[in-house]
Amino acid sequence: MADDIITSVVAGLLIAAISAIAAGLWHQLKNLRSQIADEETRRSEHEQLMADMRRGCEHEKLVDEALCTLLLCKLEQQQDTMVHDHHGVADNDFKLRAQRVYDAYHGLGGNGHGTQVNNDIQNAPIAPRLGGKPS
Repeated sequence: MADDIITSVVAGLLIAAISAIAAGLWHQLKNLRSQIADEETRRSEHEQLMADMRRGCEHEKLVDEALCTLLLCKLEQQQDTMVHDHHGVADNDFKLRAQRVYDAYHGLGGNGHGTQVNNDIQNAPIAPRLGGKPS
């Protein structure tokens, strides 16, 4: 009978120990699932942020290209004004304004045609002063 009591006590202790271990493992599993869910949320938010940044960069690139085109149009307009309204002559102020437009245009990556337009303006004779001849 003492053996039966000892067996019952040992069995009870084993059941209690196994139950405690199972409860601890169950708690760890719940924590891991929560951590995995949090990590998936963070990854999803990161991917969304990266997609937003890429769209922002694409938008910025389009804005830069549009601005570059507008600056080229302004240079062409300045050249047209110089040729038609000022008979191919440009004063220093006119050349300075054209150079500023060109510098912004070139800073945005514009080149080629705009460079030639600006060179034409910069190489134009300077406007005469008070009846003098163009230099």
